[in-house]
Amino acid sequence: MARLQHVAATFPPGRSGAIREFYGEVLELDEMPVPEEVAQHGWIWFATDDEGVELHFIPDDIPPDPARRHHFCLEFASLDHVRARLEGAGAETREPGSRIIGRRRVFTHDPVGNLVECVEIAGRVR
Repeated sequence: MARLQHVAATFPPGRSGAIREFYGEVLELDEMPVPEEVAQHGWIWFATDDEGVELHFIPDDIPPDPARRHHFCLEFASLDHVRARLEGAGAETREPGSRIIGRRRVFTHDPVGNLVECVEIAGRVR
């Protein structure tokens, strides 16, 4: 059996402030220390509510392609709260193309173009 440990996405060099603001301030994720062995690479790591499951951002000269559907999904206790924070920060949100019963979802792009799905799962105690 496998367990998800982290998801990595890229950001253009020089945009670390935008990544920290979007994920740390708007989505309220906690930034975590990057191990000193790789700290010189400019990576940014965020913790999730699931112990040991992390979200990593790596600077790369090839920018994310906002036209692609590749994405990661973050689960929140209140989608209404997240949507209000996103819209308050000027991020565009859009409804998913298909409905999944028991899962309220919204899509957005982070400031560098990564596609992010936000979900609230009915009945899940968080």
